[in-house]
Amino acid sequence: HMKKLLVLGATILLTNGCASVMTTDTQSINVTTSNNKPAEITVDDKTVTAPGMVVVLRDGKDKVVKSKTDGCDNATPVKKSITPVFFGNIVIGGLLGSTTDGVTGKMWDYADNVEISCSDK
Repeated sequence: HMKKLLVLGATILLTNGCASVMTTDTQSINVTTSNNKPAEITVDDKTVTAPGMVVVLRDGKDKVVKSKTDGCDNATPVKKSITPVFFGNIVIGGLLGSTTDGVTGKMWDYADNVEISCSDK
């Protein structure tokens, strides 16, 4: 019985460790254009050239990829969903652990890939 308890204890510790590592403050989003031409895009206050990666703060706010490039949509919303890890945190950390994640916005995952619609001009 003691061996089983030790394994269970170690599993809970490992799972707990992963939960906090996986819910980081930032997330990278890969932004591409439908015509594969470069476009300058802005998310929050970060400007990068698409196709490229932009790192956003996981604050739970709606993110919009903005572009001033001719022929491209000037605003493309980034889809977001509740991270599956958040539900794991409820089980492991109880309701207290989950509310802290919810308040910080870490419970939200943004889409990993966003494509901006650009015309082939």
